[in-house]
Amino acid sequence: MLDFDNYRAAQIRLPQFGFPIPGCDPFDKAVVHKTYPESASPQKDLCEVTDFEEIRFEVTYGVCRAWIGPKDKSGSNSFIIKFAIGGSDERHKSLREEAAIYHEEIPSLQGIDVPTFYGYFEGATLGSDAERVSCIFLEDCGGPVYSSLVALPLSARAEILKKIGRIHLCGLTLDDFDEGNVVRRKKSYRIIDFQHVDFGHKCLWKGDRVYEGELVPTFSEIGCPIMHTYGLELDIWESRAPGSASFWIKSPEERIPNTLSKGVKFFHDDDVKNFHTWLKNYKQYEDSMTPEEYMEKFERPAFTRRYFGPRIFRPDQ
Repeated sequence: MLDFDNYRAAQIRLPQFGFPIPGCDPFDKAVVHKTYPESASPQKDLCEVTDFEEIRFEVTYGVCRAWIGPKDKSGSNSFIIKFAIGGSDERHKSLREEAAIYHEEIPSLQGIDVPTFYGYFEGATLGSDAERVSCIFLEDCGGPVYSSLVALPLSARAEILKKIGRIHLCGLTLDDFDEGNVVRRKKSYRIIDFQHVDFGHKCLWKGDRVYEGELVPTFSEIGCPIMHTYGLELDIWESRAPGSASFWIKSPEERIPNTLSKGVKFFHDDDVKNFHTWLKNYKQYEDSMTPEEYMEKFERPAFTRRYFGPRIFRPDQ
């Protein structure tokens, strides 16, 4: 594991905004000092980080991958720098708050469910027009999931839901969770981006099962309505048969509910309510039309996911 506690400062390079100028270095040098959490007694002066790769960059903030040692050399360790440069104080403040979440709210999840946090650093770019720089150093947990999370294997989707649950048990919820909050290296997944969180969540998930591959669990079985919603969106469960007692007023022809409900998938709890209403409505027409005729005249409700789709980069990740 990387350790920056033994250095008084780190020299990094941050990408310059705009098109690169031929013959010029596309990165600005900056010297930053670890200010949170404070290092006990650093012994070395400067950790010089020389190899960088831009991941995402806007005018005053971004993310890049950095290496301790040449990146093409076997054994070189990479890590992630999430930074703000110049601009308003809000960007710098947001990074400092995210650092506190990693260090104070979810330390037990680091290296397992979220990246390991190496520290919050502050400093300035070098040169006469020095600009303020703040950044957090994080474990490099791989690249983004570009496709929909629903396209992942069931075991991976179930593990992601469990990671969300363990974050909940620390009292946090991500209020804009989507594909942009997940990165992976091979078959290992991590949840990232804690700039948009809500505190004080009292999650009743028991911390073990998410019932993947089984029938949709009840609220009491999962213990958390947010996790229940995400589980439906992630297609973790088999839909409960709409022909069962909880979805259907008994009909003399068993084939009727089966025909009307064939292929239905629910993604939200109000989907069940809307479908149930449509299904019940058939009772008044069952003597005058077949299920097929009813479906042609009264279109069956269509249900879609609301949160997960093709990967979209958010500018403030």
